[in-house]
Parts: sequence; C-alpha cells; structure tokens
Amino acid sequence: MRRCPNPERRPPTSAGFTLVEIAVVIVVLSLLLAMIAGIATAMVGQQRREVTRQKLAGVETALALFVSQNRRLPCPADGRLTSGDVNAGLERPVGGANCNVIGATANSQTHGVVPWRTLGLAESDITDGWGNRLTFRVAPELVAAESMNLTNCDPGGTGGLGAGNVCNTLCATTTFPGSCTPPATYTANKGLSIRNLASPTLIMDPAGVPVSTGAAFVVISHGENLEGSYNSQGTLQSGTTASGTLESANNAVNVAFVAANSTAAPVLVDDFPSYSEGVGHFDDFVLRPSILTVATKAQLGPRAH
Repeated sequence: MRRCPNPERRPPTSAGFTLVEIAVVIVVLSLLLAMIAGIATAMVGQQRREVTRQKLAGVETALALFVSQNRRLPCPADGRLTSGDVNAGLERPVGGANCNVIGATANSQTHGVVPWRTLGLAESDITDGWGNRLTFRVAPELVAAESMNLTNCDPGGTGGLGAGNVCNTLCATTTFPGSCTPPATYTANKGLSIRNLASPTLIMDPAGVPVSTGAAFVVISHGENLEGSYNSQGTLQSGTTASGTLESANNAVNVAFVAANSTAAPVLVDDFPSYSEGVGHFDDFVLRPSILTVATKAQLGPRAH
C-alpha cells in the first residue's frame, strides 16, 4: 500500500549566507588587503632607500678613485641630456677648470648630476632607488689641477700656501716647519656649506674657526617625492609631493655658483627624514664628505708628522 505524503513534512532546505554574514566577510577581506598593501608598500620603500644608500656608497668610492688618479674632483655632468647623447655622463667641461654645466657662466652647476662616464660607471650606478639620477655639486676650487693633493701638507707646519695656492711642495725636513703648509691653512674657505632644517647655523662651514669643515662635494638623491631630480630621459621631475621650503635648495636646478669662491653659493641642506607635508618636508639622501676625508680615501692626505 502506498503511503500518503505527510503534509507536515518538508524537504530539508540548503543552508546559505545571510547578507549580514557576506558584509562581514567583505569587511574582513578589505582590512586584510589594506594591511597587506601597507606592508608591501613599506617593504618596497625600504628596499628603494637601501638601494639608494648603496648607490651613494658606490659613487663615493668612484670619486675617491678619480681623485687618486687625477688629484682633483670632476665637474658635474648635464642632467638634461638623454642617455644616448654623446656628452651624457661626461663632466662639463671635460677637464674641469670652471664647471660650466649650463651656458658660459663660470662654475654654474645648475642641472648638474654625477658624471658617471667620467667616473667609469654605468648610468644605473648613479640612479637612485626611484629611478632618477643623483644630483652632484662640487666645490669649484677643488676641480683645479692638484687641488685635492694634500701630500705636501704637514700638520706640524707653520707656513702658508705654495705656488698655485696648493700645499707647499718645498716642504722638507731641513726647512720644517716654516716651509710646510698645515692642512687647516689649505682647507680654509674651501668646500661647500651645509645646514640642517632646524637652525641656520652651518653644520659644515668652509669659513669655520679654527678649522674649515666645508664639504668637498655633495651627492643628492631627491628621495621619494622625486622633485628636483633628472631621469634618464633628461626630464626634470616635478615630484609627487611638493618639496619642503629648505629641501628645495637641494634641487638640481636651484644651485648655481656665482663666483669661483664656493662660499658665495646657496647653502645645501642635510637632516634626518621628515615626511610631514608642507614646509618641513625632507626626504633627500645626502652624501657630504669633508675635503680631508676625500683626500685620505684617495691616499692623498697630509703627511704624517
């Protein structure tokens, strides 16, 4: 006999998600994705900063080698030139003297970047973690012949400069100390001026007393906001965010030497990073060794006394 179906019984229905449950899942997934994106962005930023530090160290080594071979520092290259230009990466002018990167104005270093070909480097060696060329500034008096050769200076000397305003080459044991130039006498009023963000007081001062502390050269990565740097197409970067008031002094187009004496140049800036928006923003990486540091690394430092 067939049983009649019980009208009270219903086939089981499949369980499903409610709209509230789906919304909760979406929110959780969104939060997870945001966290992952933030971590990934931080990791990429850290990697780019580390790459930049390595590039600066490599450039410092290459400059020391150039000084050891040529006994002077090179002029900047013209950052406006594309990678394929015949003069791209070469110091302007070739051979130093006056660093006329733009026009015929003596020692104008506007648009200057690290002269990678002059240093025997590839362009990638002077490109920071954000894909832009490193800006380069050099004390004009240190591109002249023998200007970085301090081997004839003696810490115990009491004499003045020798012929050509370099360390006195007549320095000898029999005529010591009057014939010997002390390093402080040679470095006086030479080098580039550097300040920090908080105070107008210079942290590197060519006219420092009792000893000059000017930077021999300055290499700058313009950091995450890119502003003031040149890319491989020779295009000046406008930046993802505006430079801080003082940071803009480091821009590749903003520093021009108006005289052979580098102390007439605008002051460059170095400090700890400050990523706040506005006038206090600073994300540049700055390499700024002293004259004695560069000469010593090039094995052209003062003689031991």
